[in-house]
Amino acid sequence: MSFLTQSLSRLLPGAQLTWQSLTFEQQNIELSLLALNSESLVLDAQQVGKFWQQLPYWAFAWAAGQGLARHILANPELVRGKRVLDFGCGSGLVGIAAAKAGASSVLCCDTDPLALIASQWNAERNGVDISVTGEWVGEAADLDCLLAADILYDLTSAGDLADQCAAIPNWLVAETQYQLPPWSALVEVRQYLASTLPKLDDFDQDLNVSIYSHKSTR
Repeated sequence: MSFLTQSLSRLLPGAQLTWQSLTFEQQNIELSLLALNSESLVLDAQQVGKFWQQLPYWAFAWAAGQGLARHILANPELVRGKRVLDFGCGSGLVGIAAAKAGASSVLCCDTDPLALIASQWNAERNGVDISVTGEWVGEAADLDCLLAADILYDLTSAGDLADQCAAIPNWLVAETQYQLPPWSALVEVRQYLASTLPKLDDFDQDLNVSIYSHKSTR
């Protein structure tokens, strides 16, 4: 984890990582997240501004990811025995939840190489196996289920998601803000209340996370 801490400190001097335990459906998932109690960390306006411009998504447990992880662990049959892709994995939270719920394989995909390292660290901490990739170029026929959180608020990302993953038969998507792309046939199936961790004042606190499902008609 020292490499991740060093990388984080380049973005935010004095920043450190700490293991934090999240509980979903009586199951614990430990993640290495940004520590706010470091004496050497000063979050003044200038530092925060620079930090958000180069945001390390992997150092947070985002509200949407927590909602999707909770939904998976509450309904393990959605992923049990399936080959799943965690698209835009960040910390790997959703992929780890899928592995704990009995997925036959989990592939975590993210364009940030540090996210892939963090996902592997976190998976090892939780005693589950995942694979990682910076760019998924496989065949959709090799996968049974797509998992994605905080993707559709950016319709550019949503379009990329549609192009890359249209042939994957089952989707579970979590969003805190949602605009329905014209290509999508997503159906809301559940809502959860969640807050992004670590907590930075009132940022991303007590958000309604919507879970959407999609099944291919192929």
